[in-house]
Amino acid sequence: MDLTIYPLSSFAVCTGKSGFQAQKNQYKREVAQRETDWTSKSNVWTMKNDQYDINTKENVQAYSRQVGAIQRNFGLEVSQFMKNKETLFRQKTGKTPVNEGDRSSSFGRSMELASLYNEAAQSANLRRADIKQGEDLRGARRELLSAQNLALGKKGFQPIPDVPPAKPVGPSFLDQAIGVASTAAMFIAPVQAIGGAAGLGLGAAKGSFMNTFFQSQYSR
Repeated sequence: MDLTIYPLSSFAVCTGKSGFQAQKNQYKREVAQRETDWTSKSNVWTMKNDQYDINTKENVQAYSRQVGAIQRNFGLEVSQFMKNKETLFRQKTGKTPVNEGDRSSSFGRSMELASLYNEAAQSANLRRADIKQGEDLRGARRELLSAQNLALGKKGFQPIPDVPPAKPVGPSFLDQAIGVASTAAMFIAPVQAIGGAAGLGLGAAKGSFMNTFFQSQYSR
């Protein structure tokens, strides 16, 4: 075994281990950053869910209040209708003349017609109030659905976790051998180049350095 190559192999192995340790540190940082990002996204999603529940409940409560107001208004219309019916009946009863037997067949007809007209008008008003109540209830239902859809749109979609980073794999025996060879070549090549230039290379003839040195001295 060439002892000059042993330190180079040790250096190459250490360099490979250092690079692998740097990859593991980077992997740990990426995993920690991913966990932090996911925690932040989960908190935002939880907040959106809570806000969605609050908005939907408030929408339902507003719808209930609106329905109650519509039904109350219709109830007032019904109460007014019954009150008017009672008033008309009292007026009709109090103003009805007594036929003493010598009256014509048209006696009291105009009063009867006026009473019937008033009753028909009251019934028509009640029907219109009933129709309006149905339209208002359907409109309130549409408003509730629109508000619920808007709240759902603000909620959005549940976040999806990112792809986890790839776990680093240590260098194999082949990778280490290639690293040793590359490191050895990196150190040997400059030495050979310097030795060749000085006549000390492996391919230089014996005594070439001395000949070159003395020739340069005598040529002066």
